[in-house]
Amino acid sequence: MPELEKEIEEVTRRERINAINTCRELIQKFDLQPAEIGLKKLMRKGAMIPKFMGPKGETWTGRGRKPIWLQQAELEGKSLEDFRITSPVAMEEDEEARLEELTRPDNVKA
Repeated sequence: MPELEKEIEEVTRRERINAINTCRELIQKFDLQPAEIGLKKLMRKGAMIPKFMGPKGETWTGRGRKPIWLQQAELEGKSLEDFRITSPVAMEEDEEARLEELTRPDNVKA
């Protein structure tokens, strides 16, 4: 039974990643704004884009301490790369967010 549960979790994780990637692609394609899709209150300027997604949909940006779900997975023999979000759209957005973070006036050193 535990093997079946692991398989269900993996399929669910993949489906979730696919759904997120589809949403990101549509947002980018139609240049949708957070307020247009009811996300304005959830978005904040400078928010980091997640780089890793756990088996239950948990996310981590790769900054700060590793979350418990990732620590446990590594103890079970999984690698960090097993959880990397690899969507080209996500990677492009990540680069844009990093550039924006680096060029913010309060981060630029004179």
